Amino acid sequence: MRSGKRAALSHSPGRIDPQNAAWANSRKPLAGEFVFRGRTVFVIANHFGSKGGDEGLTSHHQPPVRSSEVQRLKQAQAVNGFVKDIRAVQRDADVVVLGDINDFEFSATTKALQDGGALYPAVKSLPKSERYSYVYQGNSQVLDQILTSPGVGDEDDFSYDSVHINAEFSEQNSDHDPQVLRFKP
Repeated sequence: MRSGKRAALSHSPGRIDPQNAAWANSRKPLAGEFVFRGRTVFVIANHFGSKGGDEGLTSHHQPPVRSSEVQRLKQAQAVNGFVKDIRAVQRDADVVVLGDINDFEFSATTKALQDGGALYPAVKSLPKSERYSYVYQGNSQVLDQILTSPGVGDEDDFSYDSVHINAEFSEQNSDHDPQVLRFKP
């Protein structure tokens, strides 16, 4: 993961720790290294385990039992470890972690992705009423996320939006809304 004093992937695109049990019966993240206007950006695309089998929001258990979160937590820890490895080589590396995290911005999964200041959830730059990418049983939720390393900056250094063109409409191209992040190289 080193190229002189700069971080570099040995394979781009490549998988993160593909033998890790966190990815059993799930999609493995794909990491890529891109150069734009001379700036290297590491992008990690994810689709964490689904919420299948979890109790609904109106369950007789409150809070509902979310057994699927166990696997997503392990997946988040693996991705966080990979981000920390990049940043150990190059402290100011630009890293973007994105995709269907299948968990809320306040969940243990998202907290594990942020562990140690590795990443910042861009959705937190939006007003609370706009923080959703999916609507399930009338409840707006954040499932799709973009998280950025300190190298990319915080909400003052980038522009983020969850483009609400699907989740709240009956005719949809997808059941998820696309996410957009803009930052200057």
